[in-house]
Amino acid sequence: MSAAFGLIDLTPLRASRGFRLLYAARAASFLAFGILGVAVSVQMYTLTESSLQVALLNAAVAAPLALALIVGGWLADRFDRRAVMVWSRGVHLLASLILAGNAARAEPGIGPIYAAAVVGGATFGFGMPAMMAVTPVLVGRAHLAGAAALTAVAAQIGAIAGPFLAGAITARAGLTASYGVVAALSALPPVFLALLPPLPPAASPSGEAAAPAGAAEGWRFLAASPLVLGLLLIDLVALVLAVPYVLLPEFAAQDLGSGIDGIGLLYAAPSVGALIGALGSGRAGASPHAGRWLLVCVAVWALACLGLGLSRGLAEALLCLALLGAAASLAGILRAALIQRATPDAVLGRVSSLWVLEESIGPALGGMQAGATAHWTSPRFAMVAGGGLALLGTAAFAGLVPSLRRASLAPETVAAPGAALVSADAR
Repeated sequence: MSAAFGLIDLTPLRASRGFRLLYAARAASFLAFGILGVAVSVQMYTLTESSLQVALLNAAVAAPLALALIVGGWLADRFDRRAVMVWSRGVHLLASLILAGNAARAEPGIGPIYAAAVVGGATFGFGMPAMMAVTPVLVGRAHLAGAAALTAVAAQIGAIAGPFLAGAITARAGLTASYGVVAALSALPPVFLALLPPLPPAASPSGEAAAPAGAAEGWRFLAASPLVLGLLLIDLVALVLAVPYVLLPEFAAQDLGSGIDGIGLLYAAPSVGALIGALGSGRAGASPHAGRWLLVCVAVWALACLGLGLSRGLAEALLCLALLGAAASLAGILRAALIQRATPDAVLGRVSSLWVLEESIGPALGGMQAGATAHWTSPRFAMVAGGGLALLGTAAFAGLVPSLRRASLAPETVAAPGAALVSADAR
């Protein structure tokens, strides 16, 4: 794999002021989400002593998120994307303010927590497609893999540092202080994004007017593009079959004989692997065999899940999870670059909304699948079977979708001189 990957490409950050602003906004959001996820789960469990309530809270985020993503994709392809991003991230701040105010009460309630979940999920969904759709304009399509890798690094740092900060702040100053830090971090993205120039979408290829029916054009594009559809579906297969995280507590306790410290290490290992994978993705953006490397990464992902089920000790399990995280991270970077490279700007918002929706629903379906399989068999069987089926699915995609095997990120295939990185700095 050394022929395809090297140290992370920093060119998008060095050359594009617009991407630096977008990156700063997303990095602040990732860290805020890392803190928020732990703090709100701890508070809900403390108030209710019910894991079901924690699960229902996640559902309260997911339902409005799914609906808002569809609308957000259409908004990103119809209106100025900077305005959509600033508006959505500005209103998103309300969620953390609700949580901070509720935590400061003498007797916090669960109603405001659910209200904040709905507001947070909806506002995130409205703005996320626009944030993804502006990247090709800001960095140029030749540097999409580098931009995706940098974003992955920020996401993994937030996923690793956020929970540690949440624990430290909550233990020393309480939940109100944790939510206050989240609010302060959430106030930064709309400021950074407001400094971007106007970012109107390109004209629709169908010349459609502003009508709700325009949301269907994303689906029509997918139906006509085997490559982009294949990129989304192969990711869904891996997410549904080879994401064994819900099984880790039972697996650690029953099969590895590990306590709470071991469980914590198991949950941290994929993020550590993903960070290493992102840092080593430097040459991905110029690979003429990006599609083949994507297939290899997904296959390694599946094999790591299978290997986890066969592991006999904590060290082996940690290695498999780190490998799974690294392979999934590299696959995500390549997939992001290929999707954004192959999708016309006029429908990129709507395709991005479907992409984020799949990334949100896939792990939930995967958790249900893994949990049900383990319930009727065992965690080991669920991991081995899931990894094996994901490997077969990868092989099937490699054979049935030739455009996926041939997909390239080589510079000579770029046909968008107006979107070159040299012009991105002005943005």
